[in-house]
Amino acid sequence: MPLMTGTYGLLEMLRAEGVEYIFGNPGTSEAAIMDGLEDFPDIKYILVVQEGVAVGMADAYARITGKVGFISLHIDNGLANAFSLLADSNYAGTPLVITAGNKDVRKLAEGRSDLAKMAEPFCKWSVEITHPYQYPSVLRRAFLEAITPPTGPVFVSFSANSLDDKAEMDIHPSSKNISFPEASIEDINKAANLLKSANHPIILVGDRVSQYDAVTEVVNLAETIGAEVYGHTSTQVNFPTNHPQYLGKLPWSSVRNTETINKFNEADVILAVGCPVFSDYFFIPKTPINIKASLIHIDINRNEIGKIENTKLGIHAAPKSTIRSIQKTISKNISGEELESAKFRKTRLKSISSKINREFEKLSLSQYTNKPISVAAMARIIQKNLPENTIVFDDSVSSGGLLHSAVKFSKPKTYYGSRGGAIGWGMGSALGLKLSNPNQNVVAVLGDGTAMMTVQALWTSVNYKIPVVYIICNNASYRVLKVNMNIYKEEVLKEKNYSSKYLNMDFPTPFDFSAIAKAFGANGVRIEKIQSLGPAIKDALNCNKTTVIDVIIDGKI
Repeated sequence: MPLMTGTYGLLEMLRAEGVEYIFGNPGTSEAAIMDGLEDFPDIKYILVVQEGVAVGMADAYARITGKVGFISLHIDNGLANAFSLLADSNYAGTPLVITAGNKDVRKLAEGRSDLAKMAEPFCKWSVEITHPYQYPSVLRRAFLEAITPPTGPVFVSFSANSLDDKAEMDIHPSSKNISFPEASIEDINKAANLLKSANHPIILVGDRVSQYDAVTEVVNLAETIGAEVYGHTSTQVNFPTNHPQYLGKLPWSSVRNTETINKFNEADVILAVGCPVFSDYFFIPKTPINIKASLIHIDINRNEIGKIENTKLGIHAAPKSTIRSIQKTISKNISGEELESAKFRKTRLKSISSKINREFEKLSLSQYTNKPISVAAMARIIQKNLPENTIVFDDSVSSGGLLHSAVKFSKPKTYYGSRGGAIGWGMGSALGLKLSNPNQNVVAVLGDGTAMMTVQALWTSVNYKIPVVYIICNNASYRVLKVNMNIYKEEVLKEKNYSSKYLNMDFPTPFDFSAIAKAFGANGVRIEKIQSLGPAIKDALNCNKTTVIDVIIDGKI
């Protein structure tokens, strides 16, 4: 085995794992790594000037490529700056390896941070390398842990002495032969019998549907049984959103609100695939599921099955093969009467979807001349001007509902969204998507509050010539907080005639994103008239340079 420093062992292992990009912001604790990278030109270091940008880039890169995203931060200070978004990556299960250098272990009496302990709440596995011999084995395990279901972030810190000292290294990649659990024939039959005989089936889809390539299978099943479909914690194309049986996403803030309960009230069987049941913010002591309904939960993440709601049938298995087997079993055994019932439900859902689309079109046209620009009108113009196969990252927060009413996503890997409760996702994530798909248009639609959180991504975009179009929904406020304040008063406090001053939810001095973009060397356009938005989008997509389109929209509640 060759003798090498810990630094070279690290970089050789990254090469063995097929790492193309390191997303990071170095400190003095990474001096050895920066020095070593001079001899590894095939590993590209993408410098960010705010750690949240690195997490956003790596997270999106991992999601669209299926590879492990690699992040390099510096000691405790830089690592702590990443926790806001890393908490969401951990919750959603993005495969990441995050690293940071640390002081020499011989400085114990002087004081050195326990970086592994700091990162532990946000990671599947968190560890520090203190000897050069440990690099190959620890990194193999780190990459394997990150990509093994349930996938998620892993943290590894490096003591300074481990980077500089030498050891014999056994360099080879982690195992890629990961087999998924399979459902039993008994469970397949139970699920098939419940679903084929249902009078009002509902399917909930989450991100592990697309992550494990089960979209086609879920669509086939939904069409076979005539189920209505909703997304829950759904931030990818888990079901074609232009499909007549798809009726939108459940709200993040409160699934247990009156509107959702009414949607589920008639359901006799609910099938959840690759999503939590349920995940929202407010505590409301009731379930949206009818007490007589049967819940079937299929997930490769067994920690989610039966966690909260009463689950009649939980299946810990790969969603693709499981759903395919259930659909085939139903097709073989479904009766003529059950087929007719499914056909009737599909006709009904087509009518409902058509009505929803007509109502949105009517709303957007009726508000076309509003000033400030209405969100519905903005969303419609965005939809009209996006070329086919554009990849969209949605971080539009409170504008997201109307955005999805306008823009439909039918192809895998054309839509991604922010995951969890943190803001600051879209600026960096759009860059990660573009790096992995340099020949496709990437457009990020963001709220002004979330854009400002990681606006430093513009520097990285310009510096590395990663051309992305950012459309800012600028309502000069944290409007989502106002929306959630209303939910809090209505659903939690049960107030009927309430009012609120919405303290600290407005930006009295609004952000001028056009000026900010120009300061970073990007193109900046300010839009105050709806007629200017379409041409601005077309110009931005054609210029092959990062462009920020600052759309001044109506933020009233």
